[in-house]
Amino acid sequence: MKMPGRMWGLMGAAIVALAACSPTLNWRTVQVQGAPLQALLPCDAQTATRPVELGLGTVQMTMQGCDADYATYAISHFLVRQPERAAETLSYWQAAVLGQLNPAPQGEPAQSARPLHAAGDGTFRPAGALNLPQSLRTTFEGVGPQGWKLTGHAVWFASLEPEGVRVYHAVIYADKPRPQAADTFFAGLKLQ
Repeated sequence: MKMPGRMWGLMGAAIVALAACSPTLNWRTVQVQGAPLQALLPCDAQTATRPVELGLGTVQMTMQGCDADYATYAISHFLVRQPERAAETLSYWQAAVLGQLNPAPQGEPAQSARPLHAAGDGTFRPAGALNLPQSLRTTFEGVGPQGWKLTGHAVWFASLEPEGVRVYHAVIYADKPRPQAADTFFAGLKLQ
């Protein structure tokens, strides 16, 4: 489940950016670039698209994210041309993200992030999303590539489009749990 650049250096070296974040949240509605999705973000987002090997072939992944209050907020998505592979893709993406957050010493197998079973975790399906068991919200704890402990709040879901199925992942990486920010961030994800 290896992805180039360790998922773009764990979302563009988000962990390193935590130390330089602004301590305020200024929520605003944004259109997610390249997708029929609106989101609430607490800061001005930057967007990048690049090819990523996700174990199911190379995909053109778009990521939009920003840093605020010692946390990184990011939304990623890509199109799966075979709708029947949506559930498999979500499962693989979840395992890839969670699996890279507890590096093991060289020569030993990596361990996955530890689930925290927080309030709100479980099924996650915004209006218009496909009814897949892999559409979920989870809170986890792990160690990032810089060796820092982090807490993550994440969701994965998919929606049908004329060309296939678009799969989504939204995440907050922070120095500690951010349940209120996660509730606001995830409630603001609106398929159009």
